[in-house]
Amino acid sequence: MPGKPRILIVGAGIAGLTLAASLERSGITPAVVEAGSASLSRGLALMLTSNVAMALRRVGLDTAVIDQGIVLERIIHADPSGTTVEDDLDLGPSNERYGPNLGITRDGLMSGLSSGLRAQIRYATTITSADGSAGELDVAFSDGTCGRFDLVVGADGIRSAVRKLIYPHAEPAYRSFCAWRTVMQCADCDPVFRLSTTTGCFLGSFPVAPDQVYAFLLAHYAGIPALSREERLARFKELAAHFHGNVSPLIQQQHDPAQVIFVPVMEIQTPSYYRGRMVLIGDAAHAFSPLLAQGAAMAIEDAVALAELLGESGDIDQALRSYESRRRPRVETIRAAVRHRSIARGMEGPAPPELLKQHPQVFSASLNVFTELIEDPFACALATPVRHNLGQAQTRRNRSL
Repeated sequence: MPGKPRILIVGAGIAGLTLAASLERSGITPAVVEAGSASLSRGLALMLTSNVAMALRRVGLDTAVIDQGIVLERIIHADPSGTTVEDDLDLGPSNERYGPNLGITRDGLMSGLSSGLRAQIRYATTITSADGSAGELDVAFSDGTCGRFDLVVGADGIRSAVRKLIYPHAEPAYRSFCAWRTVMQCADCDPVFRLSTTTGCFLGSFPVAPDQVYAFLLAHYAGIPALSREERLARFKELAAHFHGNVSPLIQQQHDPAQVIFVPVMEIQTPSYYRGRMVLIGDAAHAFSPLLAQGAAMAIEDAVALAELLGESGDIDQALRSYESRRRPRVETIRAAVRHRSIARGMEGPAPPELLKQHPQVFSASLNVFTELIEDPFACALATPVRHNLGQAQTRRNRSL
């Protein structure tokens, strides 16, 4: 394989953009295709825990992303009456030691990831087939064109077209609960992640801009409810009305069904993250539920790890083997923690002791889980606390108080 490897990234979402930017840091300019008409505005918002900042720092993207978000300072856990059920979690220590926990809009994250990106993205295009031998793949695209590549990366989400080519029988499994999400205007957004829970239902919120708050609700449903867009908004309000506190009144003020995203929570597992010269990252490889806010985090860690391995080695096959051995233990630990939490909290229905025994606890059952799950997958955690420059995100947060 003379020169730099010819790499195709299928998907220009969080995983794909992170990988493209990370490869460019190693001197590799990938080809990128995206089935949608744009990379932005395909979601609302998300929390990025400190492990994301550690990963992005390695590829010089941490500041660009941090500047788009709001630094979160505390997590508060209450019951539906609004009574706190455990001590607040101070995020200050992890913000300082590892990197900030952020509330951020999806558009803000995508803008940060794509800042300085040189690779051209071909939109409304995806992969339809990939064939080849001797380390080369002849790829056909949905627009009728074709190309030859040394590696194809599936970064195209839970409904991955690349995964369909590798593992045609691997289908997403419904985890027996659904999610409602919206972003609302908020005149007084404090930098706090508020979480209110009861058996089978979670309500949460955190700021994503000085005047915007992201609200989400997770609720157990044995089967996926058939709801019109208007019914989704009505059900969101109905479920939120059982909770007292700051966020429920905001949700009651939402009148636009188009501003509410409803999704059944799905999970995907694959026997391996790669086959031949085709590899999966992010949700294409290992989607799981959002209970610990680690979906985007694992996608970003995947992308940075794969890019570094490809940049360090002239042997793509060895890089793929190393990627699998490095990433699978980390991802499966997080998956196990998320699965236990969803079962224990009744999100998948009644939790008999036998089921909990099959899915034992991994991290603390308290809010401390959000610090315990932080791990530097690149083994470069600092031994002593260092103050990070939180940039515009800290300034924006201060203006919002």
